[in-house]
Amino acid sequence: MGKRTVNTELYDLLVIGAGPSGLTAGIYGHRAGLKVLMIGGYAPGGQVTHHYNVENYPGFPGGITGAELMTRWLKQLIDEVGEMPRPSSVTSVDFSNRIKEVYVNDDVFRAKAVIVATGSKPRRLEVPGESRLEGKGVFFCATCDAPLLRTMSSRRAAVIGGGDTAFHTAMALLPHAELVTVITRGSEPRAKPALIQRLQQSQKASILVQRSVTEIIGEQGVTCLSLQNTETKNFETFGVDAVFVGVGQSPVTEFLDGKLELTASGFIITDARLNTSALGVFAAGDVRDTPLRQILTAAADGALAAQTAADYLRMLPDKPQ
Repeated sequence: MGKRTVNTELYDLLVIGAGPSGLTAGIYGHRAGLKVLMIGGYAPGGQVTHHYNVENYPGFPGGITGAELMTRWLKQLIDEVGEMPRPSSVTSVDFSNRIKEVYVNDDVFRAKAVIVATGSKPRRLEVPGESRLEGKGVFFCATCDAPLLRTMSSRRAAVIGGGDTAFHTAMALLPHAELVTVITRGSEPRAKPALIQRLQQSQKASILVQRSVTEIIGEQGVTCLSLQNTETKNFETFGVDAVFVGVGQSPVTEFLDGKLELTASGFIITDARLNTSALGVFAAGDVRDTPLRQILTAAADGALAAQTAADYLRMLPDKPQ
């Protein structure tokens, strides 16, 4: 590690993350009169930008693409705050003192309060062939990689997973594929009924239940999957040209390195006002332990976290200790 460069600015509030919760926290923090710094990673908008169509966000009858929704959100942030989130990823933090320090490699940013809104990232299958064939037929982002199906021989795609993520992925693949098969371990998908119904309306889509992927097979590209029937335990092969993994998300909390109390799955534990185990540090959105992870609840978290941070800051003495 090189010599650290300490930014001379002392911010009231530093928001880590630029998805729905982080952007909302930035907007509400600015409206509360706080001096706000946002560090948003290299892809503002978060996982929502990968959603083919967002149908359950209020105010958009008929739905809106995730990319368009987050483009509007970012525009509102820029109109309010005057700048985009910094395109950097936080590497570590120090929450032990009243003035919090957030590190981006060797750069140090200081703030009186911090909101962690780093969201989540795609979970991996962890089966043979997944890492070796990543980018060669194994993908994690339909919005990014679906057009590659048009270059493949038979354009058969498998989506692994049974929840909302998998069905959003499958919908995004339909315009590019000849056949899209959702493969899930359960006896039936866990996705919202409306998503399942919409996919089943396409003659190019099918759902294969009670199958677990044991291996992704291929040399220069994917040729087939090895599947195990979760009921009979029998094995079978399933021919595909591409595999899109949609088995859910893992929280982005590695950079915390034990600085906050987490669940066994790595999500940040908060109270009802979104306080974490560190005084002056709050968490919002999919990164925290919450029973519902939706765009709407993430936005609500961002607003509440900013309000709780503003209340906390009003109680601090004028001079830092």
